[in-house]
Amino acid sequence: MRKTPERYEILRVAGLANGIFTIDELMQLMKTHGEFQVSRATIFNTMELFCDAGLVIKHPLATAAHYEMRTDNNPKAYVICRQCNTITKVSTSTARLALQSLHVRYFSIEAKLVYMHGLCRKCQAKKRQEARKNKESKK
Repeated sequence: MRKTPERYEILRVAGLANGIFTIDELMQLMKTHGEFQVSRATIFNTMELFCDAGLVIKHPLATAAHYEMRTDNNPKAYVICRQCNTITKVSTSTARLALQSLHVRYFSIEAKLVYMHGLCRKCQAKKRQEARKNKESKK
């Protein structure tokens, strides 16, 4: 991969992002913290190169593409709310230990990522509240 000032700058600014980010969020960071501006296409293509190089993780989520800097090779687990699409990293040692020991015969695992889909606390509360309203309106 060619070493260009744009790529170095995108990598530097992506490192400023906390956790998972989208291309749009990275563009905002580039506007506020970047030394110079680059196009959306340049950012997108550069992020794909970084993924191929193993510097960045691309999360295959249903909404927009999400990225995260690969800081280590430790297993990662995430919970994704199916209603509000919030993504939260699971930091419990139990999940890490379970994934650490995972091996698949005749397959070389490069990254251990687990996505668990469900409802976050806020969406659960909204769902309960809606159920109560529906129950009361039927009375």
